Amino acid sequence: MKALLYLLITQLKNRMLALKKKPALLILYIFIALMLFLVIFVSIMMEVESTQLNFADERVIYMILGGIGLLFLGTFITTGLSTGSTLFTMSDVGLLFVAPISSKKILLYGLVSTLGKTILASFFILYQIVNLKANFGYGLKEILALYLIYVIITIVGQLLSIATYIYSNGNTKRKKVIQTVLYFFAGIFLVTTLIIQRNQQVSLYETVLRIADSSWFGYVPVGGWAVMFFKGIVEGAIFDVLLSILCFTILSILFVVFLTRGTADYYEDVLHSTEITHQKLKAAKEGKKYSQRNRKVKVKDNEYGLQKGKGASAIAYKNILEMKRKSRLVYINGYTIIASIGAAIAGYNIKGEVIGAYTVLGALLYLQFFLTAFGPFKFELAKPYIYLIPEKSIKKLLAVSINSIIKPCIDGVIIFAVLTISGGCNPLTAIFLALAYAACCALFVGMTILYQRVLGAQPNMLAKAFVGIGLIAVFLGPSIISSVIVAAMLPDALLFLSSLPFTICCILFTIIIFLLCGNMLDKVEYSEK
Repeated sequence: MKALLYLLITQLKNRMLALKKKPALLILYIFIALMLFLVIFVSIMMEVESTQLNFADERVIYMILGGIGLLFLGTFITTGLSTGSTLFTMSDVGLLFVAPISSKKILLYGLVSTLGKTILASFFILYQIVNLKANFGYGLKEILALYLIYVIITIVGQLLSIATYIYSNGNTKRKKVIQTVLYFFAGIFLVTTLIIQRNQQVSLYETVLRIADSSWFGYVPVGGWAVMFFKGIVEGAIFDVLLSILCFTILSILFVVFLTRGTADYYEDVLHSTEITHQKLKAAKEGKKYSQRNRKVKVKDNEYGLQKGKGASAIAYKNILEMKRKSRLVYINGYTIIASIGAAIAGYNIKGEVIGAYTVLGALLYLQFFLTAFGPFKFELAKPYIYLIPEKSIKKLLAVSINSIIKPCIDGVIIFAVLTISGGCNPLTAIFLALAYAACCALFVGMTILYQRVLGAQPNMLAKAFVGIGLIAVFLGPSIISSVIVAAMLPDALLFLSSLPFTICCILFTIIIFLLCGNMLDKVEYSEK
């Protein structure tokens, strides 16, 4: 056990020492810590009086918490039926699985290590302190309860996934039994919801709220236990809190006993899951798709080779060919269809409201930011052939980016045309909203290039997220403010021009980024990290 404790301490120490070589990441962690302290300080300074404020319906929190618990329950069981989960990394496999250490102690090491990672990864809940206090009147006690129950759900879910995989692996009958039981209880829950809605003559949303607040729901595994724990904390019901903890504890003990019982050896099954997880992470870092099965893909003869393009333009043709293999319509894919359906639904409900149309634009840009920042475009800038093409860096950069700029233009035309047809806005407003969408998406492409220039070849996801928030404030802040000022000055007949300043600012910022980062392919060394 001393060796495992030494390994945990050494890993933690090495990760902290590694920050000396990554000052940008160190600054990021300091920034995250300062923001957390700021949120806590603001929440302490807030004076919320329940007698003067009408707080939001507390059942909404119960519904969200119960929904997350049930979602995790179904997700982890489904994962366990296919690949399973793991508490280890490949380095743990190399160091521990071959060491003369008890399998029970190694499992305990995996639990402690995963618990630590989960505690750190769940910090995002604490950033909702101000929101929860202002809208629900919750204090530090309730927020810490939410944080704790989320950690417990995650750990128990991973144990459930491992146990499900070991129990059902290689046994088709057991898999079918588990799937049948899962679908059976899901069906019962759905039928119960519909019966309650019919008997009480309320909306479906109100029915779900009442179920989440009911006493019997607290006995539903994972999701119900989580709600019982949190309600016990809020209402001061110690028995409910203890009963919930007891349920989670008994379930966890049963899983651990199952994994370590008798001569059972979980190494082989966990090793398989660990290898799959490792390969998925590796593929994600390289911008590839991981597949367990090697499927034969039919490729037509006329799709071999680039056939077109010379120099830097060959990169653009290569990307077009890859997009064509995914969709014959090239620039139209599943996102285009789903966003268009969403725009049609929104247009039908907002019925020409100007604010509603701009809300649709904001929601689409919010989604597009993540699709661009975490999409395949970033991996193109790390491909070795880009550095070998004897062209100017700015030309190669434009060739890599061009398809990521053209697609939002086509998406914008289709989506806002659908919004107009469904009655969400008039044609003139739709044209300028489509221009604003395309210009802002081009700015997101420029921001991705800026990430690569500032943070390195493959930026850390967490670093990219926080740096992205800062860049959004720098670039989109002035753009939005300029449009708001112009909108306040324009007469009602010309309000469709409100988004024009936003569009112009986005285009200018994009041009500036490309000019400043145009030589990055001449200066940056290729790295696979």
